[in-house]
Amino acid sequence: AQERAALQGAVEQLTPEQQEVLALRFGEGLKTRQVAQVLNKTPGAVEGLQRRALASLRRILSKGESA
Repeated sequence: AQERAALQGAVEQLTPEQQEVLALRFGEGLKTRQVAQVLNKTPGAVEGLQRRALASLRRILSKGESA
C-alpha cells in the first residue's frame, strides 16, 4: 500500500500529457500506435513522452520526492 501511494504521488508530478500516455499504455493496455491515434500524435512523439515519463518516475522514486 505504501509503494502504491509513492507511485501515485510520483505520477502526479508528471505532466498531464505524460500521465495520459502512461494511463493509456499501461492502464488501458493500448499499443503505441493506438495511443498515438487517441492523442492525435505520431508514434514517435508517444514513445518520447513515455520514455521521459518513465525516466522521471525513476528519478522521483529514487529520490523519495513523492512521499
